[in-house]
Amino acid sequence: MTASLFGYCDTIDYYHVYLNDSLIGQYNSLSETPSIILKKSELNDDDVITVRYGTDHPCIECVYVLSVFIEVKEKTPEAETKENFGKLSILIKDLKYFQKKYEIDKYHFNYKVRSKNSLHNNGTYLFELKII
Repeated sequence: MTASLFGYCDTIDYYHVYLNDSLIGQYNSLSETPSIILKKSELNDDDVITVRYGTDHPCIECVYVLSVFIEVKEKTPEAETKENFGKLSILIKDLKYFQKKYEIDKYHFNYKVRSKNSLHNNGTYLFELKII
């Protein structure tokens, strides 16, 4: 009797979301797109939203980028690191600026990998942040 074994191995990217140093969410590439809600009255301007994104197949000479997407015609907040699972932080005061100026309460966080020659992917939509 003979048996044939075929295996399939796939990696799952994962990311953690923090408010300052407190973990507020743990997700992976199979998670439903989360929505995180924060109360404006409980936030300070010096508070920080940090994302740490990890993958089993890191790029050695790449920059990892976290960006905030909102429909405005000015530069939106962005953070960069050269480390896989490195800290990517956005200041709450930067989000509050857009909230005050444009009455925006939803922010879409995206992640991408960039190298000297190209963008490795079109980006990954991570989560929606609401400040109410």
